[in-house]
This record gives sequence, C-alpha cells and structure tokens, in this order.
Amino acid sequence: MPVSLRTEAYYRTIAAEALERIGVTDPPVPVEALVASLGIPVRPVNLPAFFTAATVYEDGLPVMVVNWAQPEQVRRAALAHMVGHVLLVLKGDGNSYPRNTGDHREADLVARELLLPTQMLIDQARLWFNDYRYLARLFGVGEDEMLARMQDMGLIKGPQGLAWDF
Repeated sequence: MPVSLRTEAYYRTIAAEALERIGVTDPPVPVEALVASLGIPVRPVNLPAFFTAATVYEDGLPVMVVNWAQPEQVRRAALAHMVGHVLLVLKGDGNSYPRNTGDHREADLVARELLLPTQMLIDQARLWFNDYRYLARLFGVGEDEMLARMQDMGLIKGPQGLAWDF
C-alpha cells in the first residue's frame, strides 16, 4: 500500500476540525475539554518526575493517565500530544498508537496546532503587538515555545524577537 506524503497543512486541518467541533475561538485552548469531547477519561496521578503521561487501555478503551505533579504547561502539552495520536487514528489513514516506535512527529504537529492554532495565534499577535511573553501566558505555553513558534511562522524576526511586520 503506498504511503501518502502529508504537509503541515494536513495536520493543521485535523487540529482545526477538532477545535471547531468544541467551539474554540479564543485562547487558551481547553485541552481537557477536547479530551472529554472524544469521550476519553483523564486520570490524574501523582508519580515521580520522570513520568509525564501515557494512554493506557481500560476494558479495551483508552484512558489518559497524566502526572499531576508536573507543571500545568507540561500536562497540557502531554494531553495535546496524546489527543494528536487519537485524532490521527480516528482520521483512519492507517495511523496507530506508536507503542514500539520513536516517531511521534505527526502527533507533535497536531499537538502544536492544538495548543497554538495558526490563525488564532496570528489574530492574537496582531491584537497584542507580538508580545510573545503575554501571548505565552494567554495560550498557556512557555515563553521559549511561543517565541520559537512565532519565529517559525514569521511573525517575529530577529534573534530577540524585536522586529516584526504586519
């Protein structure tokens, strides 16, 4: 069976459809509401710092186990990543949970778009004059992550994020 190549636009569309289904229009994206909309329970646990999250099966159905001892940003990113895997499986393109593989690139792309939706980020950057520090708090991500995302999108140019174009 031939493997089709997918662009980042494909993964953005998967995330956008999921966000549209739950009516997300403003940041921060309610990742737990997204998980709930899929009918997947989240089990908060307190475990050692090396554990962040995992999707396990309970009676044949997925359950997301999340270490609540982790900071909120880490928990949100982990949930978004796991939702990315679920959305890819539900898309029915031959994706499966990568239990024995180290390749999570596709789920990472969907998760990035879930946490920092492209159009929403562009709109908010315009409102808040590309203040990536404020936008990081608004979207519930780290400042470094926000700055990197805005630079990738071309919203901020330069090493310090001091120059931008509108």
